[in-house]
Amino acid sequence: MTISVDDKAIRLEGQCGVEEVETLVDYMDRHPDLHIDLSAATTIHTSLLQALMVFRPTLMSPPVSSLISDSVLREIYACCRQSGQ
Repeated sequence: MTISVDDKAIRLEGQCGVEEVETLVDYMDRHPDLHIDLSAATTIHTSLLQALMVFRPTLMSPPVSSLISDSVLREIYACCRQSGQ
């Protein structure tokens, strides 16, 4: 499993595929106050990115993949920051 939860964060690690979206949504639903740690994610399926945009959690630690962080996460971070508006 590439998604885990502890008392500090929901963590995405390695290749996070479409099969993980239900787990991510469940964790974000049950733990709305936890941050999302993307630092160990190497790939993130677009379904997971869409879930992040819906829940708008606090994101920390960008993923190691520059393609993800440079191309996509800029927009995801912007979307999540708008949650207070």
